[in-house]
Amino acid sequence: MRSMKSKKVALINLGCPKNLVDAEEILGRVADSGSTICQYPEDAEILIVNTCGFIDDSKKESIDAIFKMAKLKEDAQCKKLIVTGCLAQRYPKELQKEIPEIDHVVGLKDFEKLTDLSGSDRKREKSSSIQCSDDWRNRIRLTPRHYAYLRISDGCDNRCSYCAIPGIRGKFYSRTIENILEEARQMAREGVKEINIISQDTTSYGVDLYGKRQLHVLLEKLSNIEGIEWIRILYTHPRHFYPELVHTIARYDKICKYIDLPIQHIHDFILKKMGRGVTHTSVKSLIDDLRARIPELFLRTSVIVGFPGETEEHFTELLEFVKDIKFERLGVFTYSKEEGTPAASFKKQVPKEVREQRYKEVMLAQQKIILKKHKNLVGNTIPVIVDEKDETKGRWFGRTYGDAPDVDSKVIIQENHLKVGDITNMMITGIAGYDLTGTPVHLLQRHKGAKG
Repeated sequence: MRSMKSKKVALINLGCPKNLVDAEEILGRVADSGSTICQYPEDAEILIVNTCGFIDDSKKESIDAIFKMAKLKEDAQCKKLIVTGCLAQRYPKELQKEIPEIDHVVGLKDFEKLTDLSGSDRKREKSSSIQCSDDWRNRIRLTPRHYAYLRISDGCDNRCSYCAIPGIRGKFYSRTIENILEEARQMAREGVKEINIISQDTTSYGVDLYGKRQLHVLLEKLSNIEGIEWIRILYTHPRHFYPELVHTIARYDKICKYIDLPIQHIHDFILKKMGRGVTHTSVKSLIDDLRARIPELFLRTSVIVGFPGETEEHFTELLEFVKDIKFERLGVFTYSKEEGTPAASFKKQVPKEVREQRYKEVMLAQQKIILKKHKNLVGNTIPVIVDEKDETKGRWFGRTYGDAPDVDSKVIIQENHLKVGDITNMMITGIAGYDLTGTPVHLLQRHKGAKG
């Protein structure tokens, strides 16, 4: 590939937080090569689209973004269009053939090629082990200064029948504890207060390196880092929870009492076809244990409706489970038939209209649950981290410890004297759709004192 030294580069990122970390590390590589990072694609000479290829909707979004950048390549000063990420890893030949405007397709394991494309005269030393990768050292974070995603492992060995991730990301591998802690300390020095731990399966962390699950050990060590105030655990697996982990989450104040626990379904027949390795009874028992041992727990889950062979009876059991458990946060996906997965060849594929109707029923049930839970929060005081200011309306947006960035609810705050990154106690004063409204407790106390 021909060197293009000191070019202006823009990156368009799509997909999940794991893709975001890839994008941040790509930007670090590009900047380290001597190229200039542009905020706006129309100003760039090289365009990089970091794609998602997980389900049909994300693939369509990625293709749309590629076509949009291809059009920009024709109309602006852009000279090169590079496509990377999960879609590039999954369909490299098809992308190159169907979209000739693409100059290079770069898979997930070939990120060093992006450095060559950006024109580096400096040769970076290749890490001796992927578990000790140093790509994070020059990572350019795209999140606000006060929070970040910390990837502790990648790949997946779970082999759920509907999921294409193992074929895209490869086998599960963990980073060393020392390597992760080094990155977390750097984050703290840069002003990060909230760390969101991500992986394809965070609960399996360490099993490949240390012969047993070690997430609880990592969490304990992360809790000792000065400056880090919130630690949030995302992407757990119900099959891989273990007593020491539950104890650690309950014990340490810095660990948010928030668990992202995708159950995907609850009927035993569907769970078996999905290859989840759990049963209705085991999932219910785990949830009961978590709620008993971790007071004030916010439990997030995701479910899939319309999986092949899902009957009305199977779906009703799932719907009733959602109503019974009353998850604090929930996401719903309609089943997406993914090429190359076992489930794609399963008989009794559920019609699209049925999938969509079941999606609506679960969402409606969850809306009622969230409304009731949010009503119960009104009048209570809860810690909130301030994320951003809406300059047009003079208000702020924040999140409770029970809300992850981007996917969960917000707290709308009418107050002038706040700073992004503040963590302050808020009195919840009302409900605004899926969101909450709040007032800082110190203001309420000030007003009360003034009246006295």
